[in-house]
Amino acid sequence: MKTVLIATTAVFAMGIAANAAVADMDTDGDGVVSFTEMLAVFPTLTEDGFAAVDTNGDGVVDETEMTAAEEGGLIPSASDG
Repeated sequence: MKTVLIATTAVFAMGIAANAAVADMDTDGDGVVSFTEMLAVFPTLTEDGFAAVDTNGDGVVDETEMTAAEEGGLIPSASDG
């Protein structure tokens, strides 16, 4: 959890204003976001940080998980920009 908080803090500190909508990050069009796709938007994201967002552990993040991560402060929301 400490790693997740450090990674999240680093994202905020960099002032990254990103729209965390799955559709915006889903470059391959499969309806979910992989670690690689999310890393393109949040370059300081760690694998542990991604795992904290991927609550069902399936290796990808869907819209529900993305919303929960925004609401839980794990990643910046579009309104933070």
